[in-house]
Amino acid sequence: MRTEDELAGALRAAATRAPEAGDLLKAVAMRKRRRQRRRTQAMAIACAAAVIGVGLATRSLFSGWAADPVIAPPSNVLPTPIRTVTVTPEALRPAPNAMAADKVWPKAVFTMPAKNADGWRYRPITSLSATKVLLSAESSFERAGKIEVYDFATRKSRVVTEVPRTPGLKDYIPQTMTTDGKTIAWFSFGRKNGMKLREIWTVPLTGGKPRLVTTLTGERAEIDAIAIDGDRIVWSEPGGVWEIPIASGVPEQIPGGAGLHLLTWPWAGDVAAGPGIGDRNQTKMVDLSSGTALEIAVRPGTKGLRCGPSWCFGRNPKGGFVHRVDGTETRAVKGSGFGHPMSLIPILDRFVPLSSSVYDIATGKMATVGMGSSWMGIGTSSEPSTIIYWEGRPGTFRVLNLAAVPPGQ
Repeated sequence: MRTEDELAGALRAAATRAPEAGDLLKAVAMRKRRRQRRRTQAMAIACAAAVIGVGLATRSLFSGWAADPVIAPPSNVLPTPIRTVTVTPEALRPAPNAMAADKVWPKAVFTMPAKNADGWRYRPITSLSATKVLLSAESSFERAGKIEVYDFATRKSRVVTEVPRTPGLKDYIPQTMTTDGKTIAWFSFGRKNGMKLREIWTVPLTGGKPRLVTTLTGERAEIDAIAIDGDRIVWSEPGGVWEIPIASGVPEQIPGGAGLHLLTWPWAGDVAAGPGIGDRNQTKMVDLSSGTALEIAVRPGTKGLRCGPSWCFGRNPKGGFVHRVDGTETRAVKGSGFGHPMSLIPILDRFVPLSSSVYDIATGKMATVGMGSSWMGIGTSSEPSTIIYWEGRPGTFRVLNLAAVPPGQ
């Protein structure tokens, strides 16, 4: 989870910039009156992509990553926002000055079973703490059957719930999940009578029966990210950012969120995840809980700029780099696959995972991951996942839990 110092730093950085004026501030004021209780959510919960193995059809976060073959899904399957990466052995080459992750962060690298008690393959989602990871157990590829928690300390797993399937839907696949440490939310897609739809589900992390919160159809069935904000589910779609009470209610569009896409609550940006946008630069971020807007410094020649609350990564003709949102403290970074990293924005506003390594903005360290493996991946949470995993001994995964990396190490 983000430290209090990191959160304070992000708030101080935001305070030095003027929020957008006019309708946005009025709308935010209305939101504040309507909703007094807000909680700052952990920045660790998050994002992007899982791997089953070499040879499986994959959908890359960005098109054009030479190391990762991109195979279009069958025409009868809806597009999925899960960002899946398969890395061939040839792509797994150490970055300059990099050491193995278990040498750089020995307390953050673990081994865990690749399958649950039913023999279903695990797909890591994100970490819940320094020792616990949230998992989807799949009876077949992308067919989540159960949600489980594995504890590295006790080497035991716990079933949170079985994932329901709505009768009568075709091409049904449970999709990206998110959690705030108390509740789990996810969306599923499918088709009914030829019309695509999205369902939003929720369940307590302690366990229980999942509950269908809402169903979206037609043009509304294009969710690209989801998050939890206290007693509400928040998601983004092409028209903007929406919310609905977890208990019950009607979806409402969040003021100031038009044209934005969730990054990590409460932050949203003007670039969504998906194929074909690898070169597009992110130009702004908005804190939807306060209305604070950050304009991102985009230097000439920059491509693929992606930013969290404090830091950005991108590339130019000279290679990869990181800098602060305002363009200061630019650092050149050498690393395989830097142009197409596995995470949409820096994880925990600190880590940039590449095709075979992880760059730590806080310390400047580069840690190698996936060596000796035929594949590697990153957890499938909606927000930037803190879990990177790869092939271990037969029947196991090796896991780097970035939430277990101590501050300053």
